[in-house]
Amino acid sequence: MLSPEFLTKLEQLRIHCQQPVRGKFRGDRRSLNRGTGVEFADYRLYEHGDDLRYLDWNVYARLEKLFIKLFQADEEVLVSILMDTSQSMKFGAPTKLVYAKQIIAALGYIALANSDRVTLYTLAERLFSALPPIYGKSQYSRLQKTLVTIETNGTTQLTECLKHFAVSQPQAGVVIIVSDFLDSAGYAEGINALLGRGFALTLIHVQCLEEIEPPPAGEWRLEDAETGETKEITINDETIAHYQNQQKDFCEDLHRFCTKRGIGYVRIRTDIPSESVILHDLQRTGFIQRKH
Repeated sequence: MLSPEFLTKLEQLRIHCQQPVRGKFRGDRRSLNRGTGVEFADYRLYEHGDDLRYLDWNVYARLEKLFIKLFQADEEVLVSILMDTSQSMKFGAPTKLVYAKQIIAALGYIALANSDRVTLYTLAERLFSALPPIYGKSQYSRLQKTLVTIETNGTTQLTECLKHFAVSQPQAGVVIIVSDFLDSAGYAEGINALLGRGFALTLIHVQCLEEIEPPPAGEWRLEDAETGETKEITINDETIAHYQNQQKDFCEDLHRFCTKRGIGYVRIRTDIPSESVILHDLQRTGFIQRKH
């Protein structure tokens, strides 16, 4: 799915999380938890049973009270990738689904190479756990094999799937949603449910050229990719202008929604090579960063 040369380039990158998150295992990402790392964070009063190695005797000499030094713990977090597999993702050449798989494979490898755990869910009519948490670069092949087997199926129930995910997770982490976000029920309620649980969110909005540039003027029969409903329409210059304005408004509304809530937002097109998106576009947004 990804060339060895590209994977080597990915090892120089990391997923940037703007807010600290709580992890569980030792790793490379900054945590909210206090631990015994190398960077001093705070003091607290000594309690019976504390490790005496972390007593600050200089403070004791001044205040005649025992204080324990706390350090900033570096921990790995769970990076959950939520992949839209509804029928609308089958549109385009390459399809939005195929393109999403390439992007997810690259992001998953970056996370695994940085000692984060990665899990994959699919979103359509229901939420499905496609891959349990994996850890380490050696597990990348499991992610790759899982992605190969995933196909589109059913209609979009984005809000219900996101709400289900929010209440089913024992702790917050990093969540990446890869979708075209085409759901008549909207996206706000589901995304707000994730924010309410404290997840660090990034939305990757996938579009194909065929939906960005409508067909030429003429008589057309349109079919809904998810419901199969058909409609015969006449496309003229006015229709095309109206469609383009509607699509522009949709994208701008989604971007504005994310910006107001501190959510990362990246819009990508399937006619642009996925390697270029990862190495250039996502770095320009700050979502992907080079290691120092």
